[in-house]
Amino acid sequence: MFSSKHKKERKADFTKAKLKLGKGKAVAQNATNTSFAAKSIALPSQSLAATSKGAPVSRRNLTLPELLVHSRHYSVPVKREALHEIGQLVEQHPFLLSQHLLPLVTSLSHLVGDPSASVRAAVRTLLSTVADQLPHASFVSVSPAVVLFTLSALSSLDDPVRIDALSTLDLLLSHIPAELTRGFDPYRPTVDVAEDAPTGTKVVAALLGLLKIRSAALAAASGTFTAASAASDLSPPARLAVLKTLARFLAAAERRADSAADGPDGGGGGGGGDEPWFLAGAFDSPEAYADWLAGVQPRPRVRVVPVVPAPASGSATSAAVEHFDAAFSALGAEQGVLGPVGLFGLLTPPASPAPTAAASTSTAVPANANGQQQPTLLQLLHPTILSSFLDSAPTAFAPSLVAVQASGSSATLHADTVHAVLSVSRALFARELGVAAGSSVGAGAAEGVQASARGKRDARKMLLALLGHAAPYFPFGGDALVSPAASGSAGSRAEAAAKEERWMELNLAFAELSSLLVLSTSASAAEERGLRGGAKGKGKGKGKKAGKVAAAESSRDKVEDVVLERVQEWVVQALRGELTSPSHPLGLALPARAFSSLRPTLWSLLNQPSAAQAGDVFAAIVDYFARASAAGGGEAKKASGEFVAWAVLIHSCPSYLAPFSLSALASQLAGLSPREQSANALSKWLAQLPRWLWELGTQREAETEMVVTTLLKLVQQAPKGLFPSTTLVGLAPTLGPFFHLSHPSRGSMPGPFTKLSPSVQARALDLAALLVGLDGVDGEATKPLRGAVGRAVRTKGVEEGVRIRWQGLGL
Repeated sequence: MFSSKHKKERKADFTKAKLKLGKGKAVAQNATNTSFAAKSIALPSQSLAATSKGAPVSRRNLTLPELLVHSRHYSVPVKREALHEIGQLVEQHPFLLSQHLLPLVTSLSHLVGDPSASVRAAVRTLLSTVADQLPHASFVSVSPAVVLFTLSALSSLDDPVRIDALSTLDLLLSHIPAELTRGFDPYRPTVDVAEDAPTGTKVVAALLGLLKIRSAALAAASGTFTAASAASDLSPPARLAVLKTLARFLAAAERRADSAADGPDGGGGGGGGDEPWFLAGAFDSPEAYADWLAGVQPRPRVRVVPVVPAPASGSATSAAVEHFDAAFSALGAEQGVLGPVGLFGLLTPPASPAPTAAASTSTAVPANANGQQQPTLLQLLHPTILSSFLDSAPTAFAPSLVAVQASGSSATLHADTVHAVLSVSRALFARELGVAAGSSVGAGAAEGVQASARGKRDARKMLLALLGHAAPYFPFGGDALVSPAASGSAGSRAEAAAKEERWMELNLAFAELSSLLVLSTSASAAEERGLRGGAKGKGKGKGKKAGKVAAAESSRDKVEDVVLERVQEWVVQALRGELTSPSHPLGLALPARAFSSLRPTLWSLLNQPSAAQAGDVFAAIVDYFARASAAGGGEAKKASGEFVAWAVLIHSCPSYLAPFSLSALASQLAGLSPREQSANALSKWLAQLPRWLWELGTQREAETEMVVTTLLKLVQQAPKGLFPSTTLVGLAPTLGPFFHLSHPSRGSMPGPFTKLSPSVQARALDLAALLVGLDGVDGEATKPLRGAVGRAVRTKGVEEGVRIRWQGLGL
């Protein structure tokens, strides 16, 4: 029994004390006194009497290091505001970049894959500002951290993070493309890359992972690769973003390969610039092409070839050996590289140096551990490329009535997808079919040659499949450009012009792909016949299989003929200015850039079996040249005139093997009347050359030297060349004003000749001397030219060396 006292104590624990009126609750014994007393309240961010920190501060009075601390805050608004203020500080005070570059880039790198979309957008904006203001070398030095976290974001589990990482990758490709494409090998694509793999390999692996081709790569490693396993389940906008980034990456890799082939001095023989690399296969040997090119160019570029010491072979000393193969490797002109290419040459130059003899068998046919050939990047991406085109083409190229009814954003999305697909296809097929020809160089292993031939055949089959599906829609955008309803819904003129440019790019890409199909098919015909011939007599019962092969080849030839016919029709219309659009109802002039990209296609069309069709193409090219003006930039005049000059001068080389011939047109020149000469494309082009010289004047001396060199070569080849002496002498009256002009009202005035450099003047004097001294030429016909040259040489300002050369030539 408890005592009454104990009971009362227990009840006291649960009783509530009754407070008296006016008294508060008693303070606990363990309470802490938090009261304080101050005479003033300090607000540094709002005080007018605050002292300066000695460094640039933001609107919240925070320095850059303090803002970097805020950028690591857990709150999204705090991070976003800090990034905005960092951008403002960097723009107002650029010197802060050099002081805080490493911590700034480190903070931005960690935020590339931030879960908040607004933070990721702010990071891209600030990263673009940093890349624009920093020197290129400085940005390259701090870029590895950004690239690393960008690749990490590409493998994120959140779709928005992966898509935004593609935008960051596009930003890096625009500023440091060489760093991102370093080590890229389209013949050894892989997804499971090592930590020490090159950056280009990691980027491709990340893009393949976004397209859900990871399982395809693993299946290919075990020899069970199928097209169905490469299916992608991305949404159309996400797939478009990946394809656009892939197209930019391949374009950057191609530019990097071209610059590497040209060498540090820019004088290499790579495919860059205005060099006619697509003519390389028209000669019987690479040496013949190099000799012809050296004679055609007015000022051949000189490339320094390093002298590599040869390995000692049993002797104490060894002589230094000059390896000239490196000078021609970028053209694919090594011994045997261009040999099997065929008659027409490559559509595009090899994007990487041709494999050497030691590395040909290892680089041309990569194999897995089981000895089976691994799929190339083209083989991995072809199912995705084809399925993307088939999904988007019906909506992108729908008839105008349906297109107007369809959603504008949807139509634009599908049109952009087709554009990205063709861009990726152009880069992959050009690289695959271009460099594969060089795989047979080296030790001459039969297995390597056969594997290379199989790879080229597979690439042509894939290209034929893509062109077969795209041919019904070609030319692209015809309904959209011609339809008044479509033009009414286009909006402003800028939007209409952008659409026209996009359709033009699509048509140019299709024309280039079709030309690649023609060139590669003709190039490999001899190889395929040789492989089939070597397999004869090895077994019986092969008749049915041979019949199936012949039927398949006949079907492919029909598709190829249809594609080539459509391309030729569009190209001729484009050259003659017959393509119409809402903004150009009277005809759309083909830009100079478009003509330059069409040159390989034009060369393939000139070499088609039908001489009449080839003649129509050549006449259209000459018409385009005649309409172009040399005023302003004159790029269209230069590109077209130079192309015709190559097509004419190539006939003078004894090693020329291509089917294209101008003999039929040249045979008509001697008996043509002045009116009939304007209808002859060859005579029309020749008559335009003196006018071209007059229009150039002294604007672009290199172009003037090219025209003078072309005329000099033509006169040197007479009378055995394409032009007879009587036709060439007809140029004398029109060449006179180039030297000296006698105007009826203004009197005598010097021509552009007197203001050129002495080297170009000397070449022009050689041209005049050879033209005057042609066999069987009447002296009266060239008398005005001799007088004009004499007056021009005696003009004040002409150097004494030029006068001495004139006297020595006897003009």
